[in-house]
Amino acid sequence: MKILYIAHRVPYPPDKGDKIRSFHMIKHLSQSHSIHLACLASSRQEVGKAEALRAYCDSIDVALMSPLRSKIRSFFHILSPNPLTLSYFDSKRLQALINHRLQEEKFDLIFVFSSGMAQFVPRAQGVFKIIDFADVDSDKWFQYSKFVKAPLSHVYRLEGERLKRFEVSLAPLYDCCTVISDAEERLFRSYSDRFVLCTVPNGVDVEYFQAPKRVSLPQSLIFMGVMDYYANVDGVLYFYQQILPLIQKAIPQVKFTILGGNPIRAIRKLGKSENVTITGYVPDVRPYLSESNVCVVPLRIARGVQNKILEAMAMGVPVVATARAKEGINAQPGRHIMVADDPADFAAKTVELLLDPQLQQTISQAARQLVENEYRWRNCLQKLDVIIESMAQRSP
Repeated sequence: MKILYIAHRVPYPPDKGDKIRSFHMIKHLSQSHSIHLACLASSRQEVGKAEALRAYCDSIDVALMSPLRSKIRSFFHILSPNPLTLSYFDSKRLQALINHRLQEEKFDLIFVFSSGMAQFVPRAQGVFKIIDFADVDSDKWFQYSKFVKAPLSHVYRLEGERLKRFEVSLAPLYDCCTVISDAEERLFRSYSDRFVLCTVPNGVDVEYFQAPKRVSLPQSLIFMGVMDYYANVDGVLYFYQQILPLIQKAIPQVKFTILGGNPIRAIRKLGKSENVTITGYVPDVRPYLSESNVCVVPLRIARGVQNKILEAMAMGVPVVATARAKEGINAQPGRHIMVADDPADFAAKTVELLLDPQLQQTISQAARQLVENEYRWRNCLQKLDVIIESMAQRSP
């Protein structure tokens, strides 16, 4: 098939959630199909990174956007009945590039990554359409609204309501809607019975994230994630303020590494504390994971599949996570992962792992086996192959 793939970011490098998923989808699909990418970029540097995708794409159209202008534009659309998400990602340049591509070439399939990009897809006939929601974005806004004060909480809740209506409106316009986990599928089905839904889970590159010979530092913890993303910031601050002090009572010398790009001021301030390290962006997380005893994922706001958990599991680093963070992964608590929501319980399970090397090894081995068996990218994306093959056998 000839596929037009539309994404809201340049899917390279695959170093954060949505880019990891879209990159591996493009890489996988390019083995059997002709991929033509159209996407937004938030900087000229990001535009340049798109060149790496030439190995998988027959054409690449990139439209540069200004995040500041997008935020301002969204602010002025706050009274609009439409989601602010659509205003944020609106781009006349990208629309022109997509329209030109559709006029010049005939596509068999238009693949839309995320609801915010659906606005660029004309209601064309004679072409199959798939939208990958990945996560239920509207529910994230509902979650955000519970952790901020008014008036921002009202804005977030309103955005959740508007985006939910928009997500439901998209259901009959697409031949298939894909999501990242069974939990996302259940939530969408509670919204509407009009969705043609299929779960296409995230995977992990088990060859790249190999479990090395352990070189971990004594009593060392790590958190991984982009550190200007609200859910990650909230999770780290929650851990630092409510959980880490309990761990330090049992293990005063415990070290905590916060790994991720664009740390905001509140995160950078934590680096002033003894035994807390803020790395900023690193091109390769593996050396830091290999030095860690435990990966903590204390997220109170989460949907879908946390790639940080899969990567830690593949590297043989035991994970302690909240139930919400673990929800999208088929891991058994106590066998593949430790799960805790209460601060005291989260601290207790972390201390138990830190003080018991045998338990660390048992959890690590089981987790590595799980990702090898169930979360290799090629296995996860076979479901996408089945969807596309079924479309190829019928007329749009």
